[in-house]
Amino acid sequence: MSRRPTPWQEGRRARTSRALFMKFVQLSLVVCVLSMLFGAGPISADTPPIAYTINGNAGTNGWWRGSSSGDYIVVKWTVNIPNDQIQSTSGCEVGGVRVDGPTTGTTRNCTVTLVDNSQVSKTTSPLMIDNTPPTGVSASAARGPDANGWYNHAFAINWAGIDATSGVASCTSLTYSGPDSGAAGVSGGCTDVAGNSSLTPFGFEYDATPPQLSSVSVRSNDGADILHWKSTSPTDVAAVTRVARGSQKVLPLFSGTGNGFVDKKIEDGVEYTYAVHTTDQAGNASASRTVVAFPKVVSLGKIGYTPRASKQPILSWPARSGASYYHVQLFRNGKRILAAWPLTTQLALHAHWRWAGHQYRLTPAKYAWFAWAGYGARAAARYKLLGHSTFIVPGR
Repeated sequence: MSRRPTPWQEGRRARTSRALFMKFVQLSLVVCVLSMLFGAGPISADTPPIAYTINGNAGTNGWWRGSSSGDYIVVKWTVNIPNDQIQSTSGCEVGGVRVDGPTTGTTRNCTVTLVDNSQVSKTTSPLMIDNTPPTGVSASAARGPDANGWYNHAFAINWAGIDATSGVASCTSLTYSGPDSGAAGVSGGCTDVAGNSSLTPFGFEYDATPPQLSSVSVRSNDGADILHWKSTSPTDVAAVTRVARGSQKVLPLFSGTGNGFVDKKIEDGVEYTYAVHTTDQAGNASASRTVVAFPKVVSLGKIGYTPRASKQPILSWPARSGASYYHVQLFRNGKRILAAWPLTTQLALHAHWRWAGHQYRLTPAKYAWFAWAGYGARAAARYKLLGHSTFIVPGR
């Protein structure tokens, strides 16, 4: 069976098919010219038919913080469709669409109806607006003051608040460790998710520096030890304790303001160690300072040790019924250096004296002394030994 020959197999000119192609090209050119003349050409694939921009203050996390004029933003639409193809628009106002806040998320839409009754539409992403900073912002310390409303070592301060729209994202938290001030203060606050911040100060009293204690001294008198000291501030509270030599018992004596204390509850011949420290109004305590009180009065009492005596001590002994006078002898290095016949039960030693034709001084050394009760006339030399004791005059 033979095939029907094609036109060019039949010897027809090839220009017949080329003529058809040229007619198609001519028709396409006419369409393009008409499109250019009447604006009915197709939209570029790189240009969206509808687009929008937002005028406002950008916040954080996708939020807007309103505008410089208030709690709102403006959505401005751009329609990239030739006018002759548009029949009508909705929501695409030329001046823009105002969106009021606060809002946790709203949208706006622009719809274009074309001449063929088809529609092109664009909807914004959710618009979140919050230009109000957190409210009720306040600060609190992680612990209470250390003393009298004062803090004396580092402490934490935390801020808290609320935000009704975007919510609180973060609040300040810090640790304060100085400088010292009776009117210290720091500032902190909270920031919401939209980026709005609210600051609030926090004031307090802070002192981490202990007082300085100086010039601690004690002077022993007959019947009392007198203490003095100096502290940084006259409002510092001093505490005084006492320990007798040979004892482990610490006896509290004084607590209060001032720069001195008189201890009248002492025993003759006993050495006392006094400890003094001061505390300021913030609760800081100074280093403790100690002083030793050498007794002014040394007696025949048994105290278990040879006491160190204060400058120019007083020798004391108990009264004896019927005694007309007393006799005292003082020895140093086994040599008698003084003899006296007092009428009372005390003999005050001096820094230097003359006895038996010689001059003597109360130099640092260990001394022994004896006391007798004398009866009748002194010439009768009727004595009864009351006892003997020792004491030390320490080096200065």
